[in-house]
Amino acid sequence: MRGVDWLLIAAGAEYAARWGAGSSLLGLSLGGAFAFVLAALALKAGLWLTETYRFSPAHARAERGLGGLALGAMLGVCASALFAPDARSAGALAAVLPLTAMLMAGAHVALMLWTRAAHRAGVFAETIAIIGANDAAARLAARAMKTGEARIVAIVDDRRTRAPAAIGPTPVSGSIQDLLAWEGLPHVDRIVIAVSQKAEARVRGIIDELRAAPNRVDLLLDHHTLALRAGADRLGGGALACVLGRPRNFTRAAIKRAQDLVIAGALLAMMALPMLAIAAAIRLDSKGPALYRQRRTGFNNRPITILKFRSMAHAPDAPITPVRKNDKRITRVGRWLRRYSLDELPQLINVLKGEMSLVGPRPHAIGMQATKRAYAEIVAEYAHRHRVKPGVTGWAQINGARGSVTSAAALRKRVKLDLDYVARASLWVDLQILAQTPRAMWRGK
Repeated sequence: MRGVDWLLIAAGAEYAARWGAGSSLLGLSLGGAFAFVLAALALKAGLWLTETYRFSPAHARAERGLGGLALGAMLGVCASALFAPDARSAGALAAVLPLTAMLMAGAHVALMLWTRAAHRAGVFAETIAIIGANDAAARLAARAMKTGEARIVAIVDDRRTRAPAAIGPTPVSGSIQDLLAWEGLPHVDRIVIAVSQKAEARVRGIIDELRAAPNRVDLLLDHHTLALRAGADRLGGGALACVLGRPRNFTRAAIKRAQDLVIAGALLAMMALPMLAIAAAIRLDSKGPALYRQRRTGFNNRPITILKFRSMAHAPDAPITPVRKNDKRITRVGRWLRRYSLDELPQLINVLKGEMSLVGPRPHAIGMQATKRAYAEIVAEYAHRHRVKPGVTGWAQINGARGSVTSAAALRKRVKLDLDYVARASLWVDLQILAQTPRAMWRGK
């Protein structure tokens, strides 16, 4: 909705400038364009003052924003009378602003009606697993399903003798360990602990058990808990406090996705010819396809298939084993590709598909081991690196932690760097990592 509003506001300002000043905004001086931009921004100010955008899908109403647009149109007309350079410009703004406000109002009504219909169809519903089959869990499940905010896909309770057989249509089955081993867990948006905070030792024990999961974990707050008034998240009328993982930031996620699409698309266009040359060199150097597909662990432990330029002899039935120094399986072209990380270039396609990001922890092959132990057995917080999308490059890679993991110490160092990134990920950090990646590639590190 914000995007549509900005487009209509920009179009309204441009049309008023062409009508009133006889030129586009880009063709006017800063002083000449000021009145048109200021008057158009008044529409946005009206929406901001009336908090038009502060709503959830469950409470979308077609009439939202109409008052803000009316207020913005009045403010814009006043601004045009005060700051327009001449009477013709003021008249153009006075005519265009109300028309723009009406177009925006129509767009708001259409988007709100679609949002309500999509909400009823369950488009915005989160998938949730609940730990603790008690009255609080039953109330949360009933309200969440009634409002359409969530779908309860699993309920577990270690105290099976005290738990009911089901809560609503969802059966109560299994323990926390069963939940962690469940193949559907990667598709759960969040895990909610519905155990009362009075049972502090039990809650702490549950949180410790869930540290092995990459999913966000929330604690359902009792109605008397003071934290309920400290900006806690809301779901189904209940208050939730995030105890593991990062609270979701939709603005940051949208910016990161836009960054991925723009930069990955530009890089893919720039590198199209070099990538064709690399593919041809691989085919001439050894038998087999130019591209190699491998299953790896993605966001929330979901398996993804990544693309790489093949750098080893083609052996589709061979078991997956870590690459060693001077590995005889690496081809002549492959040795050069791996040195400069050029074998990773096809993963730009994974980025455009949304399976990966430009920046994030590198995706590891499923079932990888170090010193004959699974990675998760060596580092208890290993799954936490999967709380963000895997990346083509990352904080660990520009700090020299790349290539095969040959020891537990090397794995701990790499995971520590990955978790440092997860904790402070931002647009600025991503841009810094992207800027440093070419130098790290050129130096072979």
